[in-house]
Amino acid sequence: MKARLFVSLLLLCCFALTAAPAPAPAASPVQIDTCWMDEAPGFIMWYAKKQAWDKEEGLDVNMLLFSSGPAQMEALPSKQWQLGATSTAGYLIGAIRHNIYEVSTNIDEGGIQGIYVRPDHPLLKVKGWNKDYPEVYGSPETVKGMTILYTSQTTVHYMVGKWLQVLGLKESDVKLVNMEQPSAIPAFEKGVGDAVALWAPFTYSADSRGWKLLANPKTLDALTTSMYVGDREWCDKNPELVAKFLKVHYRVVDVIRAGITPEMVKDYQDYMNDFCGIRMNEAEAKKDLESHPFWTLKETLALSEGDNPRALQWQTNAAKFFTSVNRFSQAEYEVFAKGGTFTTKFLNLLK
Repeated sequence: MKARLFVSLLLLCCFALTAAPAPAPAASPVQIDTCWMDEAPGFIMWYAKKQAWDKEEGLDVNMLLFSSGPAQMEALPSKQWQLGATSTAGYLIGAIRHNIYEVSTNIDEGGIQGIYVRPDHPLLKVKGWNKDYPEVYGSPETVKGMTILYTSQTTVHYMVGKWLQVLGLKESDVKLVNMEQPSAIPAFEKGVGDAVALWAPFTYSADSRGWKLLANPKTLDALTTSMYVGDREWCDKNPELVAKFLKVHYRVVDVIRAGITPEMVKDYQDYMNDFCGIRMNEAEAKKDLESHPFWTLKETLALSEGDNPRALQWQTNAAKFFTSVNRFSQAEYEVFAKGGTFTTKFLNLLK
């Protein structure tokens, strides 16, 4: 009797085990294609991917490299990316022509760009010609007719244009030569041009060569920022994915703000070499990280909320400049001025 009962219980247990539903397979991470340039903002997500922090949020962030903000926006109509980091000029093009959102403002670029000349240029003897801009070098007489290497419709274009305005000049008073940033350094080194406008990390190459800084966005009161932008249609359909992406971003920001370690500097060198194709020594990597104090979520919200947030004011000033030099039409500026592209709704999901 006991034997029969034992067998019956054994069969019942076996039936229960075989009848129980198998555990559901773990959901695959959602791939998000993202756009970046060869500069500091991309390190945030590169570092997060190395730690697999995107996977912890159910994301698989695919990073795509572009040479400039305008190049990023050219790729948007074909849906090559959904989110990513761009600069002010890229954002304006996207806001006016490609229906994007500014998802968050990430960093002040004022101290990591600059206009440089060789150390023997005579305009270095003239500083503060415009009394409202005492740290800016040059005068109408020393600058008129110069050849300036720059990257068109980018933040350095805005910087050069503001510099000329400060000196009472127009773009037609100089010769502007459009050139991608990696090409501008060797060209200027070979004697091409009288001045060159750069963003980091190319500014460090200029510093190491002894070139002299004439002006930057801070001395010109022409602040620009790096920011996250997104395809509006995709973001509206996937707000929770945008929020998860931002959550990963601020996790890394908090780590960086807690203190830059030697290991992180090494990671930054690897990021620059492996993803950006830029070799950077330890000192340059540390300087680049220290020069990019990424805003925390609390700081970003403080810059972005209110009836006329500072983050939007900065973009509006740049939009007015590009319209004044006919890079945008008045009709295009009106599209931007109507608003709708600048939003905090995704940041608010993280509160």
